Amino acid sequence: MTEPPRRRIPVAAEQSVREERRSFFRYAAILGVIVGIPLGVFGLPALLNLFFDEPTVPVNGSWSEDGVTIWVESYEVVTEDPRTLAVTLAVRSAEPWTFDPDGVELELSEGDPVPVGAVTAPDVFEDGALGRIVLRFPLPPGEDDPEPRAVRLPEPKARFALTEDDH
Repeated sequence: MTEPPRRRIPVAAEQSVREERRSFFRYAAILGVIVGIPLGVFGLPALLNLFFDEPTVPVNGSWSEDGVTIWVESYEVVTEDPRTLAVTLAVRSAEPWTFDPDGVELELSEGDPVPVGAVTAPDVFEDGALGRIVLRFPLPPGEDDPEPRAVRLPEPKARFALTEDDH
């Protein structure tokens, strides 16, 4: 005669271990989502900026790469138009180099960055010669004047501090 198939009856101890494992993984998944989303939204951009952010060149400092050296020579409010700030950058290049003014911004102590209004620069900076770039930024209207903090260049990617306390 044939015997009926045997069914395995789970032991209570074995069942409780499985339930504990399942609940552990459930809690771990929930905790991972709760911690992971804010970390990805807030922590990851700050971490990426720490490693890949633009370098800040301090006052009286210079930026140098690929044979091009740039530094802030001066900045001042234009006497003819008190709502305009002129920043003069000095450039020395080891080989011919051209400056692209697209994306140049003035960072202020308050408010949004101001895009460059006018640029005075030679077409090509000759090798070894000292050249100058004059950037004119229109300052935003308002009662309290925000202080200029830095000039941001997209290419070369660098930030030039204009004040001692910002570097």
